[in-house]
Amino acid sequence: METREFVKLQDQFELTDTVIVGISTDSVERLRGFGESLNVPFPLVSDSGRVVARMYNVRRRFGLGTSRVTYVIDREGVIRDVHHNELFTAVHARRALQKVNAVPQ
Repeated sequence: METREFVKLQDQFELTDTVIVGISTDSVERLRGFGESLNVPFPLVSDSGRVVARMYNVRRRFGLGTSRVTYVIDREGVIRDVHHNELFTAVHARRALQKVNAVPQ
């Protein structure tokens, strides 16, 4: 599960002055329970109205939910990397950390 990997690597992300925010179309209540069950140290935000999902075009076709996507955004708000991940969730957080380390400070 990719959230577990982001939790495991949280200390390394903090060394890069990185902020992690998990966004899901799940309800606030569901995210609260999910976050508590995994002791997630970063914010989990509900996009139940799917506004962010539409803005970042992460909706799957045929109403099959949303894709798993990580955006690496620099301090100026420029998207430096986009990683779509549907299958290999264990490497998703590691790849994001590599990209964060590659972004000029």
